[in-house]
Amino acid sequence: MKALIKKNHFIWLTLAMVGMLVAGALSKQVENNFTLELLEFSSIGLLFMSLLSLNTKRRWGKFFLLIIAVMMVIVIFRSFTELYYFEYSYLGFLLIFLIAAAWIVGENVLLTGEVDLNTIVGSVALYLLIGLIWSILYTMLLEFAPNSFAGIEPGPWYDNMATTTYFSFVTLTTLGYGDISPVKPIAEVLVILEAIVGMFYMAVIVASLIGAHRNK
Repeated sequence: MKALIKKNHFIWLTLAMVGMLVAGALSKQVENNFTLELLEFSSIGLLFMSLLSLNTKRRWGKFFLLIIAVMMVIVIFRSFTELYYFEYSYLGFLLIFLIAAAWIVGENVLLTGEVDLNTIVGSVALYLLIGLIWSILYTMLLEFAPNSFAGIEPGPWYDNMATTTYFSFVTLTTLGYGDISPVKPIAEVLVILEAIVGMFYMAVIVASLIGAHRNK
């Protein structure tokens, strides 16, 4: 059983990322008084869950635990002070966590030269991480430039998170429904970069998996 969990450890990270998508969607269905709390506590719990997948060197483990601890402190201080600066810090540390996790997963998926269930699940987790990273970037941009996107009403970041996540994955997959579009130059640059990453990701991951399979 332990060997099975170790071999397929990326399943926990994938489930945690899917959980974040679900939490963002549910936050749109609850009362505004609980939206922020739902996103904060659910994301912290899911980050703890994702640590089961990040089987890395000890210093990386300490780094991830430190980020989660800081995020918990930020949530506590924010609940007592109601200062928005703590909310921005929370988003920043969440972004750092996701970027570091994406880096580690990318190394394991693209550079190991192995093709198994864990690698395939890891490639899905990496794709979800990329979409969530850009979602946070869009959310942070809206905090400083509320009119950066047509189709997204200005509002608190926790109200926009589900919408920016939807837009992020629509852009990442290059679907382009057109209901939301960038207006400001910085938003346009972010959208262009995500679309490029989405296109090249599919090419790189397929080439990597095929190459690893042929070298077995």
